[in-house]
Amino acid sequence: MLKNKFVVGWKNIRDKDYVGSSHGYTCKDSAVGTTNGAGPRNMQTFILSSNGTVLHCLPGFWHPEDLAYELEFGLVMERLFKDKRSANDKRALFARMHERAIREQSKEMIARSGWQGFDAGNERNRLKQGKRDTFYYDDEGKPTGMKPLSVLLHERMATRPFKKIGSFDTEAFIDYGRPYYDNNAGVSGMGANFGTKGYMESQKRMEARRKRRAEEKARRRAYYGSNPRSDDERKARRKKSKEKESRKTAKKKKKKARRRATSRPSSRPARTRS
Repeated sequence: MLKNKFVVGWKNIRDKDYVGSSHGYTCKDSAVGTTNGAGPRNMQTFILSSNGTVLHCLPGFWHPEDLAYELEFGLVMERLFKDKRSANDKRALFARMHERAIREQSKEMIARSGWQGFDAGNERNRLKQGKRDTFYYDDEGKPTGMKPLSVLLHERMATRPFKKIGSFDTEAFIDYGRPYYDNNAGVSGMGANFGTKGYMESQKRMEARRKRRAEEKARRRAYYGSNPRSDDERKARRKKSKEKESRKTAKKKKKKARRRATSRPSSRPARTRS
């Protein structure tokens, strides 16, 4: 599709103010198995007309089948852009077509468009400061859940009909989640894991570190108590523990010194009989 229906180009956005940072990936790595729309500040796929009008925009990374769906939608928007209807009629159709695209999304596509944990947490924190378009709301204005990113994309695009690329408010359009991409979630509609061997090994190491930290935390809780009476008591226990470790260390040093003394050769010259 890209080869036959599009002219493909790219632009380095490293120096843009809205660009985030990528932890664990370089520009040469493939982000496999992640969710649609993850990493919106790392990359944006613009579908443009020949005169630089934005027909569609996909923030972040996308699964191949969903990318194909959105590219086809971009071609539909191109036909609308070239239509001879009035500008007002085309803007109204622009919004309705995005609404229809939301209704036509498959369950599999929606499943692949969930939120990464750190992005969702950041959005919940921002919700405390004011209403966010990333959430669904009930009749009383209370949030009931987060919108799939494939839905959020079309809702935001519906309010930006045929903007020139130079005036397209990219920073506002991609304003969701945290300003960095940090996770290969291994998500598909069937729940398959697309992680590479290196990634899966790093996940195992991270899980082992989490397990060790949990065990250490449990050990400290068992030693200090889950609810110590006071800070003084906690400090006293820590001091006692340090003193005990110091005594052990000193004992080991003395033992090691005695071993060296007994194994040291004599400095006296050997006696010989004539």
